[in-house]
Amino acid sequence: MLKKSHSLSVGIVGLPNSGKSTLFNSLTQNSIPAENFPFCTIDKNVGVVEIPDERLKNLANFYDTKKVVPGAIKFVDIAGLVKGASKGEGLGNQFLAHIREVDVILYVLRAFESENISHVYNRVNPYEDFEVVQSELIFKDIEVLEKHEGGGERILELLNQGIPIVEMELSEKEEEIVKDLALLTAKKRIFLLNIRQGVDGFPQKDWLKKEDRDFLIKVDVKMIGDFVNMDEDEKKEFLSLLDKDVLLIEDVIDLAYKRLDLITFYTGNEKECNAWSIVQGSNVKEAAGVIHNDLSEKFITADVINVEEMIDVGGWVKAKEKGLVKNYSKDYIVKDGDYVSVLANA
Repeated sequence: MLKKSHSLSVGIVGLPNSGKSTLFNSLTQNSIPAENFPFCTIDKNVGVVEIPDERLKNLANFYDTKKVVPGAIKFVDIAGLVKGASKGEGLGNQFLAHIREVDVILYVLRAFESENISHVYNRVNPYEDFEVVQSELIFKDIEVLEKHEGGGERILELLNQGIPIVEMELSEKEEEIVKDLALLTAKKRIFLLNIRQGVDGFPQKDWLKKEDRDFLIKVDVKMIGDFVNMDEDEKKEFLSLLDKDVLLIEDVIDLAYKRLDLITFYTGNEKECNAWSIVQGSNVKEAAGVIHNDLSEKFITADVINVEEMIDVGGWVKAKEKGLVKNYSKDYIVKDGDYVSVLANA
């Protein structure tokens, strides 16, 4: 399968009053303009957020560049799901158009009690909430597959057993069917337990499969919402008063990046500095195609150095003089933090 760049989009799902919309509002408080993010249509439930990147900042400062183009991540707030959503309960099918195109589904699961914020099922049980939301996605996949005449019977059988596609071993033909139909439960998943800082919440249980446990974080969604309008000094002072680490918006973004197995490489000069996202394991010819299709098609070689190493030695020219810049053919596997200069035919 081609290792390609991602536009990186995350669909946020959860039951009503799970903290889903609070999280979305916090994440997208400082949305960047849609025109900076290719192929993106913005409406009220979609926000595009700049990926925090210290290396890009340092590169831009080094070159005193005129334009900085960061990596970006699109968050989509999916309407709150309840039992029967796939059949039209609540906002029903409205969520489907928004979730089909995302790369990752973020399950926001409530893990706190509150007298002021009611739970739609009057309980605190993230696992059961997860099951409700996932079941609705499974039901919708079943509905789509039942209308499909090009195979997929085994997938349908497993879905009817309550198994999401992401947990299935698929043949090449089945993978094609899943991709063509944009089935919902085939998407990668990350999990957020919405806790209250300093209050013992729902105990951690082994309800996630082992391979998913690295993709669950506990976050006080209300607290990170409070951080949005603080400057860095205020944030540091507030965090210093707490007796434990607090996960912030950056951690949610990092988790999505990790789940998609993405790395970042860089290009830049006095005119423009860019951060590019690509799937780990991609070669430099594929990376060139992320920058521009022509660079991949007419690729000759690429000069590569770690971006921080280049800055430390005083820039591209000095790095070349010291022999630190290496020239590679198309099969070189790009590393996170590479600064890449592509040579291509005119």
